[in-house]
Amino acid sequence: MFLKFELWTNKIYKDSFYFIWNMFNKSEIKAMVISIFVIALAIGFDDGSAVFQWTYWIGNFLRILFLSGVALIAHVVAQKVSARMNGFEAEYTYWGIQSFGLKNIFHPYSRTNIMTLMGKSKEKPFPRKIRFLNKEYLIHAFPIGVVLSLIITVATAGKAFFLAIGEYTLLYKREGHRLGRKYLEVTQYEEAKIALAGPMTNIALIAITKVFNQHGIFDYFILINAALALFHMLPLPGLAGSKVYLGSRLLYVSCLVFMIAMVILAY
Repeated sequence: MFLKFELWTNKIYKDSFYFIWNMFNKSEIKAMVISIFVIALAIGFDDGSAVFQWTYWIGNFLRILFLSGVALIAHVVAQKVSARMNGFEAEYTYWGIQSFGLKNIFHPYSRTNIMTLMGKSKEKPFPRKIRFLNKEYLIHAFPIGVVLSLIITVATAGKAFFLAIGEYTLLYKREGHRLGRKYLEVTQYEEAKIALAGPMTNIALIAITKVFNQHGIFDYFILINAALALFHMLPLPGLAGSKVYLGSRLLYVSCLVFMIAMVILAY
């Protein structure tokens, strides 16, 4: 009986690992690894000790790196599962922009300015090819999330951080056709539900770990999940918050209030 149970649990573990691993392509895995590293650096840059010690800092950073990986993978997998349940595919990438111009800056809600902020203006410095060490790389968008996070972390010596590192691109699959980008076929409310799955999963992890956090062993994990949820709910073009806001303002406000309340209760 025990042997059958052990074989059953091993099969579930292997199937789950296989399912999650095959959710990501090579570019997604690369983006995830870099995102996890940047998140861990932002959270663990200031280890809180009065005297800096390399051994303690590295040990603390590795622990935060693992926790950051769990939190971000849960966030992304939730959005991917939600997308599949709605008949789509979601691909993780860096949160980026393709244009830096800010036209009509005194009219922030004009169509021209909004299109520019979303990287849809006619003049785009991205995508572009760069050459490094005799190799050519294609940069699809400027990774503003990664850059902002690193700048804020270094400028404040880890006292402040920014964790809106990545976003997802919604894809669809047609019979006889290759996987392609989907913008017109999906409704804004459908995408709002897909986008919301990530932050809400982070909030669920906070609620679960809070029960077992009697001695503060999950403090960092709660902090990482809270930051990921709230930063990704910012209504900025490309982030989950903007997709939820465009899908339903009522849904956005109610979920944001709920998330903030959960974070406050967790602390």
